[in-house]
Amino acid sequence: MKKYNHKMNQYQDSIPMPRFYHRKAQGKKSARYLIKCGDCNESLEIYYEPKNKDAEMYGIEIGGVLASKKDWRRILLPLLK
Repeated sequence: MKKYNHKMNQYQDSIPMPRFYHRKAQGKKSARYLIKCGDCNESLEIYYEPKNKDAEMYGIEIGGVLASKKDWRRILLPLLK
């Protein structure tokens, strides 16, 4: 996966572009996406478990709330349509 680290104060259609950081799972540390605001240092961490062959459902933690991938899809997809 490519690493997209955008600098602050970059705008698209006069909206600040968020900055994305990705960390792969290493040892006891979970894989994580870190999304930061384009204007300030506010951030959102998304932790996830890489998909295992044995487990069909695996958890994703967004902002401290842990739910299955299926539940997050049900909650977030209507917002993106």
